[in-house]
Amino acid sequence: MQYAGGIDVGGTHTKIGLVERNGRILSQTRIQPDARGSFDGLAKAIAEALQRLHAEAGGNLSSIGIGNPGFTDRRTGMTVGGAPNVPCLHGNSLSGYLGSRFGVLARADNDGTCAAAAELAWGAGRGYPNFLLITLGTGIGGGLALEGRVVRGARGFAGEVGHFCVQQGGYGCVCGGRGCLEQYASASAILRLYQDRRRQRCLPLDPSLSAEGVLAAAAGGDGLAMAAASEAARAIAQVFGSVTNLLNLEACIIGGGLSQAGDLLLRLVREAIPDYVWPLFAENLRVLSAELRNDAGLLGAAALAWEALPA
Repeated sequence: MQYAGGIDVGGTHTKIGLVERNGRILSQTRIQPDARGSFDGLAKAIAEALQRLHAEAGGNLSSIGIGNPGFTDRRTGMTVGGAPNVPCLHGNSLSGYLGSRFGVLARADNDGTCAAAAELAWGAGRGYPNFLLITLGTGIGGGLALEGRVVRGARGFAGEVGHFCVQQGGYGCVCGGRGCLEQYASASAILRLYQDRRRQRCLPLDPSLSAEGVLAAAAGGDGLAMAAASEAARAIAQVFGSVTNLLNLEACIIGGGLSQAGDLLLRLVREAIPDYVWPLFAENLRVLSAELRNDAGLLGAAALAWEALPA
């Protein structure tokens, strides 16, 4: 039995699993190492968890894939920036550590790029060789596939759609720019858009409300929540439309935690996207929800591992 190791590194917890070439997860576990501690501590905890799974499975570990938050130099596996929730990764190579420890090929990539690889191999992108994936969570990530291959760019950093400008002179962003998609369509942005509308009308604010709660309220007929959801959807549609005009995409895929909060956001994006796409390009364009959901990160890392091996 042959399998790849998939590792989805997060700020709160890390998922580790063994995945066959067809995308079937043989086994998985979740650990909570100290993401703000030392790199050696994090790497050792991940290696030990993977070793336990490997020993229990008793098969052949062919390769290891790692989905990292932030920017990863694909040549070295080193995290070179953009991972504030796992600061110990910066300047270190988890793929180098694990590859040496297990004696197999190990690769690391951005988690959004890994998610696109997973959707291409086993999810919503299977029938669409040309698509853009936007992952909606606390922030926004993404990945791009063209002609059946994930696009990584000159240094492997491609897919940062969260920092497309959708509003000139808009809200300031952590990247230093203004008006980025992340400031209009992430979970925190949707919550802020809704709370701002309530504040303007001197309505009470619910400190326990989440972005998912805003979308649920919108689906239930709350006009202010619907306005916030519609503004976010138009920003997403603007990015999807712009990239489609540039690259003639076949599909636009919405993933991440918010993609699981009902169909409202997906419907609103579908309704808005014709305003941003050349009509000929829009004729067969599909707007879809990602399929892999909670396993997307783990499967994306495994897809990266399998991608590196001969078919």
